[in-house]
Amino acid sequence: PRSRGLGDVYKRQLQFRHFFFHGIKEKKCYSLIIPPWRKYHSTTEEKSFHHGGTIFSTRWNDLIVAYKYTNRKEEKQENSHKKHIFTLEMKHIKNTHQTHFRVMKKIYPKKWLELHPYKQTNSVDQYYVGIANEIHKRLYSSTIADAFEEEENIRYTSLCLAAWFEDVISQTGIWQAFTAECRKRYGAYLPFYPIKGDYFPDEINLEDIRFLLWHHIQYLCRGISAINPENPGIEQTAQEIYGLLAEEYETAPENERMQEFLYHSAMGEEDFFHYREILDWFHYQCYFNIENVAQCRDEAERLLDDEKITPEMAETLIYATRTSLTFKGRRNLLSLTSPEWLALIGNAHPEHQLWGKVKVRENSCYLLEKEDDRYLYVKDLCSEDEGEFKITKKSLNLSAIRSREVGKSTLICELIYFGNAWWQCGMLLENKYDQKMAEYVDDLTKQKEKTNEKAAFHDFIKASGGKSFVFCQSQEEISDFLLNKMGYGLKEALDIPRIHTETGAMLMANPHTGLHIQFKLCECIKSPDNPNYNKEEAEKNAIMFIVNPNIIPYQLSCILQDEGMLPDAYLNSLQRKEYGQEFIRKNAHFLTDYFHYRCREKDFD
Repeated sequence: PRSRGLGDVYKRQLQFRHFFFHGIKEKKCYSLIIPPWRKYHSTTEEKSFHHGGTIFSTRWNDLIVAYKYTNRKEEKQENSHKKHIFTLEMKHIKNTHQTHFRVMKKIYPKKWLELHPYKQTNSVDQYYVGIANEIHKRLYSSTIADAFEEEENIRYTSLCLAAWFEDVISQTGIWQAFTAECRKRYGAYLPFYPIKGDYFPDEINLEDIRFLLWHHIQYLCRGISAINPENPGIEQTAQEIYGLLAEEYETAPENERMQEFLYHSAMGEEDFFHYREILDWFHYQCYFNIENVAQCRDEAERLLDDEKITPEMAETLIYATRTSLTFKGRRNLLSLTSPEWLALIGNAHPEHQLWGKVKVRENSCYLLEKEDDRYLYVKDLCSEDEGEFKITKKSLNLSAIRSREVGKSTLICELIYFGNAWWQCGMLLENKYDQKMAEYVDDLTKQKEKTNEKAAFHDFIKASGGKSFVFCQSQEEISDFLLNKMGYGLKEALDIPRIHTETGAMLMANPHTGLHIQFKLCECIKSPDNPNYNKEEAEKNAIMFIVNPNIIPYQLSCILQDEGMLPDAYLNSLQRKEYGQEFIRKNAHFLTDYFHYRCREKDFD
């Protein structure tokens, strides 16, 4: 434990910034504002690729391209799904390195507040703003500065590193929960880095900073490139930042306002909206979650671009989407939801055991069975064996469902279990139960239970003789397997997908995904049944099955790895190829979870 004087004890009255969508009467569902200044790339933005060099501008002057497209136009078109995998190399001497940014802008307290749940700074906040500026200087002059593309991204990363330092100093436990969960899932406090000497989970460590720098750069390159976590420029920059923070470690002040916000406020079974305020801050503002704002914006833009959705409808749907993502979004590290992270963070605090009991039910259709002064009692028509759910009226906009009738009305909504009751969140639709609703419930039930996917998996295994994969060389072989062996039929005007490559196709099935036909990169899959396996091509591109979710579903990637069918996958390294292959073997589990936003505990068995 560090010994330090904190000076005055700061008392605070939390002041939350809210934004509202006009026309929404649900006053209980306040939402914290999304910081508008983050200019990270959209996670769904399409990128074009240049065939003969890097896909980045000339300012990426520390780049080694490990994968280049061929100059042949026809092969370029065939390989348009491939991504560059590269490693940064420090080619410049520190004293002569020049970034492309003209002016290094100072970080002001206003930006620091956008990572915090209060409006005004005090001396502790001013201290950490100073730390953020010192980190900013080191990042700005580093050999990896150009990797951030915009100076604003360097400032945001500097703020996040300062907030991480604040988290460790203040013992708020966010980062410690992450490293503990990493150790539980992957067997080490952090992926990638062999721990040299002791690792102290409740203190600052060089490996922490290396990982955070990699994570920020990799996020900027999602869907474009995979960054080598052992990049020497990242390591050197992390050492400089670690040196700065190590000197400050013994005297840095704890942020008591953050401690009070997270832990010291009493929270009882009726304090759901207080819990939501904490959850909303954690999901959209906390340094730990850097991808959630972009996901929310992507979804909002998708709704606004849909010509079938009116502006009034879009407002309501954006509100509902934002609320839903707060509880169910999985762009957090380790692909856990924000309620799951708060449960882990609150483990060390007995007064917050309620956090560990929160449950989230996905959108479903409920039949109103009875009500009293405090609750509505409903049953889930998509899962009737789960019994009765009592929804507290405190969470409902009762005027919106004033025409409800016991035994006749259905409610379509998401429910959150908190305290001793269920709370309705987001959008709420009330309808009378009729034949149309019965059909909707039937379709939703099949979707939830993955009825079609499980049936396809059963039919596939039976037709393949128990094999998980079937390799086909021609269109006729695919048709024979699907139509004759599996006994499937084709709907009118629907054709069997056609093979457009010389490397055939692979058919596979899983209870989670149903039937899947793999056309891309089949030559990278090593199997005695695959006549098109090509070791040279596999060494170039097998890594795509791990780091590119557009190539293959998560569950099927896991199966290929577990079956040993991707032995050639490696991440390009400044060291030999064998080292890169061993690196992937050690870290494939984490990398697959990271790039696919999934985890085996929840998405694969």
